[in-house]
Amino acid sequence: MLIVGEIHTALLPHSRPLTPEEARAALSLAVGETVVQWARPVPHTASPVLLHGVDCKLPLAPKQDNQHADDKSANGTTVRAVGTVCSRAVLTGGHLLQGSAWTAVAPPQQPRRMPWSYYLARPGTLETIGNFEAERLARAFLVAENRRDRSELLDTAAIARHSIHDVLSRPVLDQRPPVKTGSTRLRWAAIADPGTRKAVAFRLVGNDRRRMSMVTGLVDPEHIAAAAEDLAIHDWLLTAVAARIALAKIGEDPRHTLRTLRPVVDHLLHLWSAGARTSRDLEFMWDSLERRPGLSRQWATMTERVRSQIDYGAADLAAKMLDMMEQNQRQGGSADRFPR
Repeated sequence: MLIVGEIHTALLPHSRPLTPEEARAALSLAVGETVVQWARPVPHTASPVLLHGVDCKLPLAPKQDNQHADDKSANGTTVRAVGTVCSRAVLTGGHLLQGSAWTAVAPPQQPRRMPWSYYLARPGTLETIGNFEAERLARAFLVAENRRDRSELLDTAAIARHSIHDVLSRPVLDQRPPVKTGSTRLRWAAIADPGTRKAVAFRLVGNDRRRMSMVTGLVDPEHIAAAAEDLAIHDWLLTAVAARIALAKIGEDPRHTLRTLRPVVDHLLHLWSAGARTSRDLEFMWDSLERRPGLSRQWATMTERVRSQIDYGAADLAAKMLDMMEQNQRQGGSADRFPR
């Protein structure tokens, strides 16, 4: 089985983190459906899962043994798929908002397209009509954005954005984020094959796009989506903090450094909890990523730099204030001894 998805991650446009009650109200996207919340280790809220019916095409990559082919040469090769895609909104720490979309792609059970009732009875599943090769579909899905014609392809990006549209329009949001940051997009594909060795690969594509591929055993697709959301959150944190450090003018302007890095300490540093939302069956993902590239090591290095700059900057400013006070006292004393 093949599971594919996409996640958009950004800072909620609000000056403070939402309380658990506000988060529950903001993520109530379906009447009568339950919003799920966790309190530890970091407050976490997930909206109800919504279903989106699609009749689309999936890109198909060239065969691995074709040495003369690449993704561009198979630019027009597609497979039709019909079914439903899951989506939800996720809020971490009351601050970090994610729109997540995913679906399982399965081989055809029927030789032709069936009525919608057939697909609705299999929520969160796309059934191909024709060729099904999980590895070729996974490779092509990850690079589908490079295709010239994407008009009929499965658009997980649009579905992920749709899941947070209502959240972003809530009147409770004051549209004043405490830190100016960008968003990131993670596109992922996982092949569930119990007979294959587990593996994961994570790649940065430009400033804001990432790709993750995984081979795992038979795991609930929603658990894989949750693990991908967990990875996306922590990649966003690394990206956002690194960007603030780059803007801080460290060693040049202590006041500017303090103004730039203080919001990071106030709103972001406490949100790191790698693996907290990842199920036990998928812990190998974090085990692998912590060995290489070593996300937590990079985070520890950056947070130590941020805190040290805050400490050094505060100490420097305090020393300057003391110097000014002493200078004023000396000037005041001179004025008393030699009145005009």
